[in-house]
Amino acid sequence: MNLKKQLACIYTNNFFSGLRITDAVWVALLAARGFSLWEIGVAESVFHMVSLTFEVPSGMAADLLGRRKTLVAGGICMVLSNLLMAFAPDLFFICLAMALSALANAMFSGTAAALTYDSLKQCGRTDDYLRVSANCSQLSMLATAVGSLASTLERFLRFSGFYLLSAAFEGTAAAATALMTEPIVTETQARRKKQTFRDLPGQLARLVRDSITALRATPLAAKLIVSAAVLCIPSYLTKMFVQQRFVELGWPTALLFVPMLLSGLASMLGVEAARRLHPESLRRFYAVCALLCGGGCALVGAAPTLGCIFGCMLVQGVIDAYLLHEDQKLNDIIPSDQRATLISVDSMVYSLLMIPASPLVGAVGDAFGQAGAGLAVLGVLVALTGAAALYKTR
Repeated sequence: MNLKKQLACIYTNNFFSGLRITDAVWVALLAARGFSLWEIGVAESVFHMVSLTFEVPSGMAADLLGRRKTLVAGGICMVLSNLLMAFAPDLFFICLAMALSALANAMFSGTAAALTYDSLKQCGRTDDYLRVSANCSQLSMLATAVGSLASTLERFLRFSGFYLLSAAFEGTAAAATALMTEPIVTETQARRKKQTFRDLPGQLARLVRDSITALRATPLAAKLIVSAAVLCIPSYLTKMFVQQRFVELGWPTALLFVPMLLSGLASMLGVEAARRLHPESLRRFYAVCALLCGGGCALVGAAPTLGCIFGCMLVQGVIDAYLLHEDQKLNDIIPSDQRATLISVDSMVYSLLMIPASPLVGAVGDAFGQAGAGLAVLGVLVALTGAAALYKTR
C-alpha cells in the first residue's frame, strides 16, 4: 500500500465531506419556510431512527464486503440526499432526504475510522493514529468552518442552491474515496475477494458472534461507547437549535455563520490541545469534559449573544478533545475483523439517545417560546453525568 497516497485520499475525503454548507442554515431555512421547531425535530428524529437501524448492519457490511466499497456507497447516498432535499416540497420528502443522509452517515461511521486505522496497521504505523485522526478531525472542522461561511450567500443560493452545491462537494468526496486502497491486515480480510454470496450468511453469523464476544471481553469498550454518545448529543443539538436562537436574538440568516465558524475554530483548538494531553484516567477526563460541555450547552440555551457564542465554542472544543482520546482507545482494544462493526455500535448508541432527545429539546423550546429552553435543560442533564462520573472516581 502507498500510505502517502492513501492518507492524501483520506484527507481529501474528510475535507470535502466536511464542507456541509447546509449545517449552518438548514434549521433557519426550514423555519423560514413555515416548519415549526417540532416538525424540524421530527425530521431530525427520522434521521436518527434510520441511523439507528442501519448503523450496525452498515458496519457489518464494511467488515464483510470492504470498507472502501461501503464508503463509496455512502457518498452516493449523500449526493442523492442533497439532490432530493434541494427540491423537497413538503415534510415527507424532507424526511426522506434525511433518511438517505442517515443511511450515508451510517455507512461512514465506523467504516472511515476502521479504514484509517487498518491502513496504518498494514504499514506498521498504528502509533501514528492519534496524529492522523487529529489531522482528519481538524480538516473536517476547517471544512465545516469554511462551509458555514456559505450562510452569507443566502440571498443568492436560496434553499435549493445550498443543497445543490453540497451535492457537488459530496460527489468530490466520494471520488476521493474511490481512489483509496482497501487495507488487508487479517486472513479474513484477505479472503473477501474469494467469498461468494452463498458464503455471506455464514460470514455474517460469525461476525455477529465474534462482535458480541469482543464486547463482552472488553467492558471498557462499552463504557467508552456510552460516554461518547452522551457527549455527542449536545454537540449536534447546540449546532442545530442555536440557529433559531440567534434568529430570535435578531440576527439575520446571513450572519449565522459566525457561531458555526467560531465553534469550528474551538473544535480545532480542542483537538490541538488533545494532541498534547495524556489523561491518566479517562473516567476523570470524561467527568471534566461533561461538566464543561453541560455548562456550555446551558449557556447556549440561556445566555445573551456573547455567552451563547462562548457556550457553542466550549461545547465543541471540549467534545472534540474527548472524542480524539476515546476514538484511539476504542480502536486499540477492539479486533480488526470486527472494527467497523464495533465502532458502528458507538454511533448506534448515539442515535438511540438522539431519537427522543431531538424532538424533546425542540418541544421544550416550542413550549417556552424560546429555542434555547430545551438546550438549557439538556446542559443540566449532561453536567449531572459528569458529576456522577466524578463522584465514582473518589
